[in-house]
Amino acid sequence: MWLLISVGVLAGAGAGWCARRTAKRFVGDAAVRPGWCESSCAAGVAVAVWCGSSGREPEPALVPVAVLLGWWCVSLAATDWCARRLPNILTLPGFAVVVVLAGISGQAPAAVIGGVLLAAAYLLLYLCAPGSLGAGDVKLALGVGALAALGGGGAWVWAAFLAPAFTAAAGCVALVRARSCPSRRRSDAASPTSVPHGPAMCAATILALLATHLP
Repeated sequence: MWLLISVGVLAGAGAGWCARRTAKRFVGDAAVRPGWCESSCAAGVAVAVWCGSSGREPEPALVPVAVLLGWWCVSLAATDWCARRLPNILTLPGFAVVVVLAGISGQAPAAVIGGVLLAAAYLLLYLCAPGSLGAGDVKLALGVGALAALGGGGAWVWAAFLAPAFTAAAGCVALVRARSCPSRRRSDAASPTSVPHGPAMCAATILALLATHLP
């Protein structure tokens, strides 16, 4: 198992590097700090492999699946954090890939239902309160909803509720920092402090899935 985890760490770091390069294609002049994507993806893949293999026979197929999902989530999180956008080329194909992977294990219907339900909830919120989230968040909800559904109903519910909780917590921290720093307050006078929701959606989904596979 430890050999598989080591392979996962190396593969995850490589996927993180690719995620940083992917994000840089969309963020323009905004900086994507080196090391953050690599370390996040490496840690995520390692934990996923450990949770999926602990107490049972190691599954080598976990590594490429975890690497692919890690690259996808980190690319989206980095892009949204730096440029406040979730590109269609990452969100919508991501949903299709999740459904295809789910189909291999016979869970495609659950993935589709989970994605559509979460996207419908986000679409309703988007229409009722347009400033609360963006259209990209609605599209991303398809993919993360489908992904969370693979962990069962409990994982889906946790992912759905943790995402806004994480965003709210990040918003509180950003607001406190803005009020405690005069220079930051002056620079934010023309544009209120905003927090992207995409990173919270990805993090909540991954955490909910990992929790369902804890040994």
